[in-house]
Amino acid sequence: MRKLYIAFTLLAAALLFSSARTGEPQGHSTDGSRKSAGPPSCYAGELPLLATCGSAGCHDDSPLNTGTAKLNLDLGGANVTYTPNQQYTITISLSRSGLVRGGFQIVALQDNDITKSPGIITLSEPNRTQRIDAAHPHVGPCSTQNKVWIEHTDDGIDDVVNDTIQWQYNWLTPATDVGNITFYLAAIDANNDLDNTGDFVFKLSKTISANALSIQSISKPRITIFPNPADKFIQVETEQPVTICITNSLGQVIHKEHLQSSSSIDISDLETGIYFLLDENNALLTRFVKIN
Repeated sequence: MRKLYIAFTLLAAALLFSSARTGEPQGHSTDGSRKSAGPPSCYAGELPLLATCGSAGCHDDSPLNTGTAKLNLDLGGANVTYTPNQQYTITISLSRSGLVRGGFQIVALQDNDITKSPGIITLSEPNRTQRIDAAHPHVGPCSTQNKVWIEHTDDGIDDVVNDTIQWQYNWLTPATDVGNITFYLAAIDANNDLDNTGDFVFKLSKTISANALSIQSISKPRITIFPNPADKFIQVETEQPVTICITNSLGQVIHKEHLQSSSSIDISDLETGIYFLLDENNALLTRFVKIN
């Protein structure tokens, strides 16, 4: 009877371990399970929260960026500027002598609209990486909106080669110049205990602008705003008919109208700050400063 009891206990323990290894917990976990679901959205260190797994009460044993691993982001030819309507291969890599496991989350946002990830993102390693967006939610502390996060899967956390783990995905840039774009990246140098202790979290960001030479051939109306800065009214003039949107730094539309040649726009009720004029394709035309 005692042998039967011991055998049953060992079988139950084996099943429990197997369940922990193959389960897919949503978000951060305090047990020994693999984080196959990856972190929730909004943990790439991006605006507005600047949150990472190292600041979320999870992998927070050590201060941010204090480990010895090297985190690198290669934008595949777009490390300084991007060409509209061109595809780039994005590569994230984490390196350290003795590295055994790693994870990451990355998001790209328009500087003039932090609710939007510009361009089209596709997975080149669907077994090792996954996306979080409105259609594939893994909701975190901020709204998904029009953002797209890429992060590791269970199969993409421990395939280390020569002390380096890397992940890739494809990015097709917007068809027009949408202003500066910032990539926010956070990664974890994880130890071998499959728990959230004893790990190191890193983050970095990289801002790129549109290639000035590449956008010369893109037809955009010439827009003039005066006075700039302004307090009560702005006069907007265009050389050709265009529909414009005025947005604030959060991408919220403040004013929209179709211009034939010129228009006087009342801005007296706007808060002090920087505002952007976009065309109907969300391409940046110009910007102005509201004072007082």
